[in-house]
Parts: sequence; structure tokens; C-alpha cells
Amino acid sequence: MYFKFFFITGILLTAALQSMNALPLEDKVAEEDRPDQVWKLKIEGNQTFSDILIKDQIATDAFSFWDKLKFWNRSGHALDKVELKKDVIRIRNFYNRRGFPDVQVRYRIEDGSKSWKKEVVFIVNEQAPIRIRDISYSFADSTYRQRIMGDREFAETRRESEFQPGGRYETIKRPEVISAYEQTLKNMGFAYAKVTIDAQVDTTRYFADVTINADTGPVAYINNIAVTGDSTSSRSYIIRESGLKRGEQFRLDALQEAQREIFNHHLFRFATITIPEQQQDSTLDLDLQVRENPLRTVRASVGFGTEEYLRGQVSWIHRNAFGRAHQFTTTAKASFIEQSLNFDYLFPYAFNTKSSFVISPFAQHILEPSYELSRLGITNSLIYRYSQNLTGSLSYQYTKNAELSVQLDESLPDTTQNYDLSSIQLSAYYNQGFSRRSQQGWVIQPYAEISGFLGTATFQFQKLSFDVRRYTPLTSSTTLATRVQTGKIFATQEDSLPNNIRYFLGGTNSVRGWTRQDLGPKRAVTDSVRNEAGEALPDTTTFSRYVPVGGRSFFAFNIEIRQDIDALIEGFGITAFLDGGQVWRKDPDIKLRPLQFGVGGGVRYESPIGPVRFDVGYKINPSDQDLARYRGQDFGNTWDRIAIHVSIGQAF
Repeated sequence: MYFKFFFITGILLTAALQSMNALPLEDKVAEEDRPDQVWKLKIEGNQTFSDILIKDQIATDAFSFWDKLKFWNRSGHALDKVELKKDVIRIRNFYNRRGFPDVQVRYRIEDGSKSWKKEVVFIVNEQAPIRIRDISYSFADSTYRQRIMGDREFAETRRESEFQPGGRYETIKRPEVISAYEQTLKNMGFAYAKVTIDAQVDTTRYFADVTINADTGPVAYINNIAVTGDSTSSRSYIIRESGLKRGEQFRLDALQEAQREIFNHHLFRFATITIPEQQQDSTLDLDLQVRENPLRTVRASVGFGTEEYLRGQVSWIHRNAFGRAHQFTTTAKASFIEQSLNFDYLFPYAFNTKSSFVISPFAQHILEPSYELSRLGITNSLIYRYSQNLTGSLSYQYTKNAELSVQLDESLPDTTQNYDLSSIQLSAYYNQGFSRRSQQGWVIQPYAEISGFLGTATFQFQKLSFDVRRYTPLTSSTTLATRVQTGKIFATQEDSLPNNIRYFLGGTNSVRGWTRQDLGPKRAVTDSVRNEAGEALPDTTTFSRYVPVGGRSFFAFNIEIRQDIDALIEGFGITAFLDGGQVWRKDPDIKLRPLQFGVGGGVRYESPIGPVRFDVGYKINPSDQDLARYRGQDFGNTWDRIAIHVSIGQAF
């Protein structure tokens, strides 16, 4: 029987192959007549610059990996010999501007597996570069020479300059070098500084002598600041927000920082500070132009996810409350997990332009898998933006809480716990290179909370957590995203801490493979038949479900590869991830409760409202509780190993 099956299958496959070879004669002719395409592109002989960098300089382009998958469209990379000759010139010019005057470039064309598939190879012979033999400095006014040459910032600019003795003399770097020296001189008070570069180049011995010429002009001090533009704020207020003061020595960095301070203010959407035409002397006038945001704004948003299902938010913002540039915001949010009403009053200037103070009374209702929380409270926060990369906050929060906890026996009523919390919270946010436009670099977020001091709360505890993220571009379309989180609660009343204080893991933005808060220790919820006295009847206890109980310490990590495939669908991407972590009731104990892992993948679509995300996670090492096994009996199913996550925005 099996022999007959394979014999018939072989005959059918042979016939199919013969038909494929026999029928599409027209396709074979079309294959022969197809215009030559650049299937592969290589660079040989380049030692100083990478293949990717050189390929960016030329017009000839080959099929990418994703292009090759488009079997229905094998065009768009036509072989153009005229363009190849232009590319030779482009590569030569690229090397010339970077210090290689005698570089030689040629190309060859090789045949591929099919007649229309061509491989283009550019061969580069770099030859010897021109090296900088000496760098000297010339000042139009020698009065300031000693001061400038001895300045620490000027010395740092010299050390970090693209022009160094022994380095290549690259003409393309001249504007960058000029800009660096001019900025340094302007930070020293020379508002009108101009820098030029002269170079004596010996092309026979391949060296260059470079002279940095500086016309500094006088040291300038700020005299008057003119404020222009439509504004509901006074001139004095805007100048105060800039941080600039009359009589202080001019610094370009201070001017740029002042512009950022005003731009970051909630009231303004546009700010520029310029130096108008004026006589070059020791006094300097500035023009400060601003444009305000609308004073009142209403914002509304709606979203969908597998955790909150449907969620919505409405905010009303008044950016100039009482005419003092204070901001008042009312926000109402609602989902199947959380409903809240917040009032925020922002004082944008606490003690300097980098500091602000926010008063935030709120009401909130939270419905989690194992508890329900209602609370009223107020948060007072001092926020300090030290730099563009570093922001810190110091907050005091007081809340009155009513927590409804799920009991182990469903026949018993849930219990309500009323308690007060009073805590000081410290947090910071640091990013290095990371932004919405460029997702690369570090993000570090430490957090500390101290509650119950001086007997002002029901519970006394200290809470520490740490969140570190790293985004590493592997290629122009591939990013490696990693995150590590950990936390610990130190409490004087260990066993009675409310659920709202404890740590939980699992969910769309946590360890995928588990649903919201479902990773970690759990308790079984059972149901019993009871008599009139409320006593459970024998042999009537049945298992209902497990509910998470959280813990006082946790560790979690996420590793995710994000691949954009815009070549197939604009804005589309795929991802693969490995998540892991654990929650411990008290101290971390790997032997008692080891780390658990989830693996999976998903798709992303870059929509106007953010990345729409669909992920599927699979539990690698679930516990019996994760699989709904109770006292040796299996109450679960296959889907207990899988979690589906739909949301807007990246997981982290």
C-alpha cells in the first residue's frame, strides 16, 4: 500500500516538473529578454571606510533580502553603465574629500545564476593619504591669545578636534572644525568670533601644515533683551523664564539653554533668541521672539487592548491660569481596569527655570485580578530637569484607601481593608541618545519610596526599584531592545501589606506569555456548600481558580529583536522576544521559586497614533498553578500556556 502511494506520488511529481519545463516556453523567452538587474553589489579594496558607508555615496543599488522575496516583482535595480561610471567619480570624490588625493576606482560586472542577474563589484585602491604635520594658531588681536590658549574649554576643543597632528587632512571636516572653535570662543564671551582655516598641502610628500585663524572681537556682556511676538505674559516673566540676566557675560551655551527653557515651557510653542545687527563692542543686545500655544485645549483619545479592553481619556488644559502662566489640567480616564479623575495645578517656576511644582488631587478606582481598590489622595511633586537627558522628582503623596480582597473560599464574602498611606517618593529619568525619532541608547529609571514615617500612615515600608533599558541598532532596519527590572520592599508589617503596595509581574508590557499580574505566587479560590450555620459541608469543596498574591521582591528581563520590513509594507514590522522573571513573597529565592520564561513573537504597524502591536507569548516553564492544576487534578487546557497581547505602543 505504501509502495503504491509513493509510486503514484512520484509519477505526479515527475509530470508536474515536466509540465513546468514544457509549458512556460513564453516565460523562458521572457527570462532571456529580461533587462539586466543588479542582483549583488560588492566593494573591494576599501580599508579605511566600510562597505555600507561607500554604498551610501553611490546611485547603483542591488536587491535587498526583502526585495529578493518579491518573486512577483524582480525589477527596480536596472544595470546602468553610465550610472556606474558616475559612481566611480562619486567614490573618488568621497575619498578625495577625506584625504586620499590619488585614490583609484574601477568596476567590473560579473554574471549571476541567471542571465539577467548581475553582480557589480567596485574596486578601490586607496593609495597614501595626506597627513597633518603641524597645527598652529593665529589671532587677529594678540591681546587675548594667552587667555584663550590657557582656557580649559579651548584646550578640550583642541584635543577633540577632527584635525590632529598625524591625522588625515580631510577637507570635508573643515566646516566642523571651524564650528567647534567658533562655539568655544563664543562660550568664552567672544560673541562676534570668526574662525578660518589655511592649509599648506604638499601632495608629493603627502603632508599638510594647518593654521587656525581666529578673529575674536571684544568680550561682550548682555545689555538689553527685546521680547517680540504675541504673548499674554509680561516681558519680565519671559526673560525670567529664559534665565538670562542683564550684565552677565555672553555665552553661546547660555543662549541655547535659554531658548530650550522657553521652548519647554508649557505656554510657548516657539522661541528663538538672535543677535541683531549692531556695533561690535563690549555690550550686546538680544532679540527674543516667542509664540504661545492656545491658552485652552481639549484632548480626547480612545484605545483598545487585551488587558484594558476599551479605554478612553479626556483632558481640559488651561495654560495661563490666573494670568500667571500656571497650568491647570483636568483629566478623566476610564477602562475596564481603571477609572480616575485627576486635577493638576502646575507652577512652572519653583526656584529657577529648571524646577517646577505640581499639586495633584485625584480619585481612582482599580479592578485587578485579585483585588479591587478605591482611593482618594493628593500628590505634591517638585520636578527638576537638570538637563535634556536627566530629570528628577521629589514627591509627597497621601491617600485614603479601601481595598476589597478576594477570599480563598467564594462562599465567604470578600473583605474590605481601609488604610491610609503617606509616603515620600524619589524618582529619576535618564536617557542617553533615546528619543521617539531615534530609538537607540540607554534609559535608566530608579525609584524609591518611604512610607509611614512619624506615624502618619497605617503601614510603614520602604520600596526600591530599578529599570534599565538599552536600544541597540544592529542594522538600519533591525533593533535589539533589552530591559532589566528589579525591586524590593522592606516592611515592618510583612504579612499584612495591601495588594496595591506589592509587586506583580505578567502582561502586555511585562513578561509576555502570562496575562496581567499572573506570574508569581498564587492562591487557590475554592467554593463550598454550606449549611444554615455557615459551616462547609464535607466533600463539597471545588476548585474555582487561582488569583495572584504578589510579593515583596521581583526580577524581570525582556530581550526583543525588532525588524522593520518597510520594503514589503510601509510601516510594518515583526518582532521576536524572550521574557523572564519572578515574584517572591519575601526575599529572592531561585531554588524555591526559579525564574520563569516566556518566548514568542508579534507584528507591529506604525500607525498615526503609534505602533499597533500584536504579540503571542508562550510559557516555557509554567508552574502547576499557571496550568490550573489543583491537588493533582488538571482544571486547565492548552490555552493556559499561551497569552495574546494587543495594544498600542511598544512593550518597553
